[in-house]
Amino acid sequence: MFFRLLSFLVVAVSAGVVTAQAALVVPVHIAEFVEINCLDCHEGESAKGKMDLAVQPVDLVGQLARWSRMRERVHSFEMPPVEDSEVTRDERREFAAYVDGLLEREVPKLPVDPGQVTVRRLSRGQWRNTVRDLLGVAVDTSGFPADDLGYGFDSIGDALTFSTLHLEKYLAASGEVARGVFHGEDPANPERRMFEAEAMRLVNNRGASMSGGVANLFTNATIEQAIEVPRDGVYQVRISAGARQAGDEPAKMLLKLDGKRLEVIEVPNTALKDFVVETTLKAGRHKTALSFINDFYDPKHPNPKLRDRNLLIGALEIVGPMDARPVPPEQQWLQASLTGRNDMARLRRMIKTMLPELWRRPVTARERGRFQRAGSQRLAAGESLLAVQRFVLTAALTSPNFLFRLEDSAKTRAAEPLDGFEFATRLSYFLWASAPDADLRSLTRGQRFRDSDEVTAQVLRMLRHERSESLATDFAAQWFALRALADTTPDPDRFAGFDDELRHAFRRESELLFSAILREERDVRELLDCDFTYVNKRLAVFYGLPHAGAPDEFVRTTLTGDAMVRGGLLGHASMHAITSNPTRTSPVKRGKWLLDNLLGQAPPPPPPGNDSFEGEDAIDDSATLRQQMAQHREHSKCAVCHVRMDALGLAMERFDAIGRFREQDGAGVIDASGQLPDGRQLDGLVSLKKVLAQDPMFIRTMAHKLFVYAIGRDLRPVDRLRVDLEVRRLLAQGKVTVRDLILVIVRDPAFGQRISAE
Repeated sequence: MFFRLLSFLVVAVSAGVVTAQAALVVPVHIAEFVEINCLDCHEGESAKGKMDLAVQPVDLVGQLARWSRMRERVHSFEMPPVEDSEVTRDERREFAAYVDGLLEREVPKLPVDPGQVTVRRLSRGQWRNTVRDLLGVAVDTSGFPADDLGYGFDSIGDALTFSTLHLEKYLAASGEVARGVFHGEDPANPERRMFEAEAMRLVNNRGASMSGGVANLFTNATIEQAIEVPRDGVYQVRISAGARQAGDEPAKMLLKLDGKRLEVIEVPNTALKDFVVETTLKAGRHKTALSFINDFYDPKHPNPKLRDRNLLIGALEIVGPMDARPVPPEQQWLQASLTGRNDMARLRRMIKTMLPELWRRPVTARERGRFQRAGSQRLAAGESLLAVQRFVLTAALTSPNFLFRLEDSAKTRAAEPLDGFEFATRLSYFLWASAPDADLRSLTRGQRFRDSDEVTAQVLRMLRHERSESLATDFAAQWFALRALADTTPDPDRFAGFDDELRHAFRRESELLFSAILREERDVRELLDCDFTYVNKRLAVFYGLPHAGAPDEFVRTTLTGDAMVRGGLLGHASMHAITSNPTRTSPVKRGKWLLDNLLGQAPPPPPPGNDSFEGEDAIDDSATLRQQMAQHREHSKCAVCHVRMDALGLAMERFDAIGRFREQDGAGVIDASGQLPDGRQLDGLVSLKKVLAQDPMFIRTMAHKLFVYAIGRDLRPVDRLRVDLEVRRLLAQGKVTVRDLILVIVRDPAFGQRISAE
C-alpha cells in the first residue's frame, strides 16, 4: 500500500508543452482518501472509465484535469457510489475543498495555450444574417443544406462540411442578392407586364366571349388575372377597354385587387382605350378582377345598335414600380460608392469599397485587381454596367473570403494575438451571428482590441444592440435543443390540437425567456426558476393563463399561485415535448437531457439490449413506467447512470408529452418523487428547480456551452481548467449574469489568441 500511496504524495511534472519546475505535493489524508475509495476500481488495464489512477499524467494540465474530474464525481456523489462506500458528506466536502484550492493555486501558473480552431464556413443562419446586415437583403436560406452539428452547435469548424450542393445554393442565393442590390429599376422607364384579356380566367365560365384578342362581356361577368410584383411600391394598373352602349348610362367596369374594390371606371361608347388606376402594392402575388357591373338589354329598342350594352376588354397591364426604390440603411455604404467619370471608374470604386466590407478585412491590390480585370473584360465585351455590377457582387459573395472565416496562422509555436479584424469577426459572430459593424471594426485602429476596457465596452454595447437577439434564437435555441421541436411528432390521437402554431409558440417562449435574462442582467439561475413567462393567445389558452394583446403578440405574464410552475425553462412545454416519445413521456430522456444540457454530465450510451423497455407499447401510465424503470435499474450496469438520471426525469412526470400539466393519469395520482445519490429528495418540478439552481455545474455548463459556440471547438482540459476557475470566482461573488460569462469567454486566451499548427 505504501508504494501505491506514494504516487499521490509527490507528483513530478516535467514533459510536453506545459512544464512545471516544482512538484505537486498531495497531503497524506487526500492520498489515503483516493487509495481507500478509488483505486480498487480505477487501477490497471481494467480501470473503470479508462481512468487508471496508478498511472499519473506527466504534464501539469493532465494532472490538474484529473483532479478536477475526480472532484466533480466525488462532490456529486457519483463516485464512490453511495451504496458501495461509507464516505461521509463531510469527507466529500473536504476532498472537493482541497481540489478547489489546488486548482485556484496551480491553474494560473499554466502557460498560455489558446489551441487551434479549424477554418469555419458561415452556417446558413450566419450567411443569412450577414447578407441582411451588410446589404439589407432578406434571403430565405431554409433550402440550403442543413448544417452539421458538432457538440450541439452548427458553428464548429470540424463539423461544417462544404459540398458542390452548398456552392450551387450559395451561387443562386448570391445572384438573388446581387439582383436585389443592383435592381436596375428606372422610374422614368418602368417595367411593364402585359396580360391579354382573351387569356384571362373567365369566372363561372359564362357571360363573355373570348375571341379576336378581346374579352366581350355581354352580361355582368368577371375575368381574373394573377399578377406578381417585385417589391413594395407604387404601380399603375392600365386597362385597355371599350364599350357598346345602350340605355341611359355608360358601361361600368369594377376593378378589384385581392378581393377589395379599387375603383369603378365608366367606359364610354368607344373603341379600345387605356384607363389608368394608380395604387400601392406589396411585393408578391396579387389577384386582379375586372367586372362588368351594369349590364343592360332592351330588345324592343327601335335602333338595333342601342339594344345591348356590352363591355370590351383588350388587355391588363401592370406598370412599375413608378416610385424610386428606397435604399436600405444597411446598403447606403455601397450605394455611395457607385460614382465615377465612366463605367470602369464606377466599377473600380465599387470594388475598392465593397471587398473589405464583405470579406471583413483589408484587401490587397492584387485581390482588387482580379475583380477589376474581370469586370473590365465584361464591359469591353458589351455587357452593361448593371450586369457587371451583379457579376462582381455575386463573385465576392461566393468567394472563400466571404463564405469562410479565414484567419492567418501563427508564425511561431508561442501564442500570439489575433489581428484586430480577426478579433472583431470572432466577437461579432459570437454575439451577433453576423458581420462586425463600423463601431466594432474601430477596435482595429491603434490596437484598441488589446485593451481590456475597450473590449468590455464593445461587448456591453453589442449586448444592448438588437442583433444580440441571435444569442436567444441561435445560441440558446441550439443549447436547449429547441430546433428539435421541428421534428417532434406527438401522436395525433393522444395529443389532438398540437400543430405548427403551437410548436412555434413553444420555441418562442423559451427564446424570449433567455433574451429577458440577458437584457435585464438577471442571474442566469432564473433561467431555471422565475416568476414570469411569455405567451401569445394560443399558448396562454394552452397553459390556462391570461393574455392581453393581439393574438400573435407574445406578452410578458407574471406568474402567481399554481401558475408559478411555468416559471423557468423546465416549466416550458418546449422542454417537455422534445424530451418525450410520440405516445408518452420519457423520464429517461428528460433526465438525460438535464444531465447533458444543464449539468454537463452526459451519460454513456445504453448498453446493447438495454435501450428500451420490455413490452414498451403496453406502457400507458406513469405507474407502469416507474415499475419498468425500477426493473431496468436492477441491472448493475444500468443502475450507475440511471439512479440520478431517472430521479431527475421522474420529477417532471406531471407534465405530459406536449407539456400539459396533470395531477393524474390512468393509474391515478402521479408519483413524481425520487431520491438523488446524495440523499436529497425530489417531489416534482418545484424541488427539481431548487436542486438544479443550487448546483454550480449549471453555471459551469453554460460557460462551457458559450465557449464551444464562440470558439468553434470543444474544450480541451486546459480550456476547462481556465474557464472553470473563472466561473468558480464568479460564483464566490454571488449573482452571475450572461454578460459575466460572455466576458469570461472573450477574455480567455482561446478567444483572442492563436498558436501555430506546427
